[in-house]
Amino acid sequence: MFGFDFSWLGDPLYQSWFMKGLATTLLLSVVAGILSILIGIVGAAILHFRTPFLAPFTVILIDLFRNTPPLVQLFFFYFMLSDVGFSFTDPLTGASMPVFSGFTCVVLSLCTFNGAIAIEIIRSGISSVPSQTVEGARSLGYTRRQVFLTMELPLALRMTVPLMTNNIVSIIKTSAQASLVAVTDITYYATQAMLETFLNIEVMMVLWLIYVAIATIVSLGARAISRAVRIPGYGLVS
Repeated sequence: MFGFDFSWLGDPLYQSWFMKGLATTLLLSVVAGILSILIGIVGAAILHFRTPFLAPFTVILIDLFRNTPPLVQLFFFYFMLSDVGFSFTDPLTGASMPVFSGFTCVVLSLCTFNGAIAIEIIRSGISSVPSQTVEGARSLGYTRRQVFLTMELPLALRMTVPLMTNNIVSIIKTSAQASLVAVTDITYYATQAMLETFLNIEVMMVLWLIYVAIATIVSLGARAISRAVRIPGYGLVS
């Protein structure tokens, strides 16, 4: 069709490659996504309560990680940490081995970059909670911590589902950089398939469609969640 050759898709070897790569990509995205949300919640809480020492430090980390490319952060974690002593000697070979594997470094680079963005997303959601709601909770005798945990944070998380979805989709797309440090994600196996078949366009088309499918499924799922948890009068559903 149109001169394209997709017969290689019928080869069990390439099928197994893409399935293994897809599993790694999904695992990277899930782990980094969960960690970025947790970082966002903790960081937003620190800034919301203006915790001494931690709040200024958090602001510095946000600017540091949000304003540097994830690829630069990945190379820092993968190469620089070993150079500054984060390594160990393999007792069998005597070779110096990095403490953090390529998979771990990819997760770190993704969750630090997108975690910094998640902090700002959740903080904006907390700021958008109506002051009347907060004042009403305090008039009932709720402490500041109780107001945050039972009112502000739950409402903020509900209202920021669309923005957080964009952040998660960004993690999925950025996870493709894992192949640069020899992590066998789907992009890594797609590169191997191109080297063997020389069908660059066909392989990249399949890879492109896979990423589009993953992002679409995540977006549709998040939209359903957003509608399910929406409270009338609070936030908008995209």
